[in-house]
Amino acid sequence: MPHPFLSISLQFAANAYMQGQCRAMRAARRHALPAAIFLGIAAFGGCDAAQSETLANVFAEAQQHNPTLRASRANYDAALARVPLARSRLLPQIAAGASLSDNAQSDSENPLLQKFGFPTNWDYIARDANLTATQALYDPGDRISVKQAELDAGVAYIQWTQSNQNLLVQVTSAYFDVLAAQDTLRSLREQSKAIAEQLEAAKRNFAAGNGTIVDVRDAQARNDLTAARLIAAQNQIELARSALEQLAGRTHGTLAGLTPGIQLPALSGTVQTWVKKAEQKNLGVEQARMALDVARLENHKASAANLPTVNAYARLDHASTSGGSTLFPFGNRADVASLGVQVRIPIFAGYAVQSHVQETAHLLDKAQANLDSARLAAAQRARAAYFSLETGRAQVKALEAAIASSQSALRANETGYKVGVRVNIDVLNALSQLFETQRQADKARYDVLVNELRLKDVAGQLGLGDLDAVNALLRSSPPRQ
Repeated sequence: MPHPFLSISLQFAANAYMQGQCRAMRAARRHALPAAIFLGIAAFGGCDAAQSETLANVFAEAQQHNPTLRASRANYDAALARVPLARSRLLPQIAAGASLSDNAQSDSENPLLQKFGFPTNWDYIARDANLTATQALYDPGDRISVKQAELDAGVAYIQWTQSNQNLLVQVTSAYFDVLAAQDTLRSLREQSKAIAEQLEAAKRNFAAGNGTIVDVRDAQARNDLTAARLIAAQNQIELARSALEQLAGRTHGTLAGLTPGIQLPALSGTVQTWVKKAEQKNLGVEQARMALDVARLENHKASAANLPTVNAYARLDHASTSGGSTLFPFGNRADVASLGVQVRIPIFAGYAVQSHVQETAHLLDKAQANLDSARLAAAQRARAAYFSLETGRAQVKALEAAIASSQSALRANETGYKVGVRVNIDVLNALSQLFETQRQADKARYDVLVNELRLKDVAGQLGLGDLDAVNALLRSSPPRQ
């Protein structure tokens, strides 16, 4: 029962495979994704040392290496294996048996044997071989067990799908965390360069008598602070890369960043629309709904324990004995074939059936409550994700406007500093404000893209098409550091 989300895009898989081959040739080792992933790919691009790794490539590798996803897949395979196991009880059961025994018999107190002089002690060997076949004709409990096993497999499948979706959101978030850390470092480097130029200008002005020592010290302090922040930014990149490596299974090189000047895709639907989708199609809700069906079947199976069961059977039996005494040897042989129907009618089992019925009825109420709780939780998560997404979009617009204002403020402060109406600290503050606003705008864009995936995840709408859409926003060439 394949799900479109569980098969990664062939083109993305091809790119991931090809980039792995390029790294393999450069490192003199062989590395490739499993053949099933890229089987049938006609052609793809060649090796390019400047090619960045995209989000789709990273996610394709994470699907292959992530232990949580592998565990979820193994759980689904195990659930599938339990379906024929449950169904086997409805199929014919055939068993063969054999026995061989050496027996010693004593009948010394038998007066008849003593009267006629027969031996009262003798040994004999008994042999038996049989073949038995049974077929359930009516057993409602076993039929219900088959339906339960099929539902359990469906639950495991949804859990596997949910693990894929969770992994997609996690990989995307970790991927953009790396980009955000890189943006911070790049912004700090540019800020450090601008501050260094401002420091040199302050020194020249002070030496020429056009500035004060305060300007020099302000610039020097800001330069030292930026140097310290650069060290912290380097560490943050390593932490972000480590988190991504834990998900995808290896260290990645240059990651593709967002294409400059992109327009974030618009979100369709109102909050009520997304809440309704979450209540109906959220995977957690679907699991709870199927768990309710399993609990209902368990209650029916408990009630079915009061019903009779009917089985047909056929048996072939071959028995023989040999032995006796030297004076009176004996032996016999018998072949028996039997065919019949067995009916079992439960009468009283110490109130076990009644207790089990009551237990499953309470568990059915619990499953219904869990379903209601899952719907409420999905609805609340959908509202939170929707409003977070809307807030993020508004922040992006506001920060883009703030960038333009900060650029104007910086130019005004630089001009004012040159003509003597502004001091150096004003220019430094304007610089810091501009770079911080740019960093916040970049981070806000990443958050919008991740929150959109989270909203679709909670609404049960997340698929590989959403990964394709985000991946299309990335540039193929590495950003400047």
